[in-house]
Amino acid sequence: MSLLEVRDLTKHFPIKTGILKRQTGTVYAVDGISFSVDRGETLGLVGESGCGKSTAGRSILRLIAATGGEVSFDGVDVMRASRSEMQKLRRDMQIIFQDPYASLNPRMRVRDIVGESLKIHRVGTPAERRRHVFELLETVGLNAEHAERYPHEFSGGQRQRIGIARALALNPKLIICDEPVSALDVSIRAQVINLLEDLQDEFDLTYVFIAHDLSVVKHISDRVAVMYLGKIVEISDSGVLYDRPQHPYTEALLSAVPIPDPHTERARRRIILEGDVPSPAAPPSGCVFHPRCPRARPICAEAMPRLVGTGGDAGARHEVACYFPARFADGRRSVADEPFADARPAPRPGA
Repeated sequence: MSLLEVRDLTKHFPIKTGILKRQTGTVYAVDGISFSVDRGETLGLVGESGCGKSTAGRSILRLIAATGGEVSFDGVDVMRASRSEMQKLRRDMQIIFQDPYASLNPRMRVRDIVGESLKIHRVGTPAERRRHVFELLETVGLNAEHAERYPHEFSGGQRQRIGIARALALNPKLIICDEPVSALDVSIRAQVINLLEDLQDEFDLTYVFIAHDLSVVKHISDRVAVMYLGKIVEISDSGVLYDRPQHPYTEALLSAVPIPDPHTERARRRIILEGDVPSPAAPPSGCVFHPRCPRARPICAEAMPRLVGTGGDAGARHEVACYFPARFADGRRSVADEPFADARPAPRPGA
């Protein structure tokens, strides 16, 4: 059973100009994405900077208000939950922020940062909360004596461990990991990733792991969703996606990941995409990737294809939003004439 279900989630930011702040445009940051996450699973959400990954994660938690769509967490409609209902949901839905320097209040001691949520939700007595904070710090690889220090007294990796301890304080079911290792040194990243995996096993956690480093995502994720310009263009089990990518954008991303074998690295073909990423304030018609796609055809500019199964193994759950993927498992080379191709242009507010 799915713990988290996201259906047609959108987040559009208005562009306002002039003294009167009139809306003159819209940024389509997240433009109708759907996916589900099973209990105990890690879903990797990948894509280049500006594709809407972090916005999607914050919209799921209602840290920012979504424009539309549905989010169901453990059977509860997050988008329609009242203020009191959301406060209860906060105990089960937490986030680890990207920047360990900006996400910790420099005026608060570590014991107050980690224990703040316990105080807000009135968990235990002051002595019990203090003891729980010490246990959390030791769980993430710090010492109880660190509780009396301020954030500026720690390294980046240690700060991120504090952020992880804060996310664990209420024993949540779901944690949104918003690029938790991108701001860390390479030598520290593996330690934090291994820590997250150990914590997942120990506390039965479910992760949505947001990142742009495909090698990190491959290591930690059970399934991977690839985003481009606010849309999910491919989603599959991790091993299947890395071995047999179907979408041309996914192929290009994977070709940029270095392989630790000089002979294999020299022999493989690097895919260089032409042009720049379009602005999310003026996305192209049809498939958002077609202006840079080497396999684009006229129909690609007419309508955005929806995610369809590739016909592979039933357990793989491999879906791709492309009229001309690399190859379907059943031999098909195009979905342009198939009945499940979405022949309608992507709707725009006010269009």
